[in-house]
Amino acid sequence: MAVINVSAGNEAVLHLAPTDADGNAPGDLVTAANVLTVPQMQDITINNSTGVFRFKTLDNTAERAVTTPATNQLSLNVVVDETSFFGDATLSANGAVVENGLFGVSKEKTKVAFRAYFSDPLTSGSKYLQGTGFISGLSPTVNMDSPVWITPVTIEVDGDFTEGATA
Repeated sequence: MAVINVSAGNEAVLHLAPTDADGNAPGDLVTAANVLTVPQMQDITINNSTGVFRFKTLDNTAERAVTTPATNQLSLNVVVDETSFFGDATLSANGAVVENGLFGVSKEKTKVAFRAYFSDPLTSGSKYLQGTGFISGLSPTVNMDSPVWITPVTIEVDGDFTEGATA
């Protein structure tokens, strides 16, 4: 069994980019100018929850179950970086994610492509999950015990996760 250790600091990376005209993820999510690498992640959770419909019949003493489509979601907590949260209007040629930031694409309900890496994305063979979805759940918080802005971020996945590896 191989453990995926992310303590090096350049692992567990999340890239966001605008989708193409058909709403699909673009090909290059590592080095393209239109990619936002989400900085200062504190944690990330990838959730693939298959739905289940349960029913009872009069001729059986146990419930029956059938699966329904999965609910896929990616959630994380980040220390708010002004540029990644609010965007950089000077980079408008690079697309909505970089220009508008997390807040802008959430507010505008812009579909985004994402790729969550399990190890360094610049290393050949690094595994990742990707898909498309919508940013939601932003709730920036600050207090005296945590004097930097921290926000949860949720990506409500539209469809399935796709597994891949870097070339």
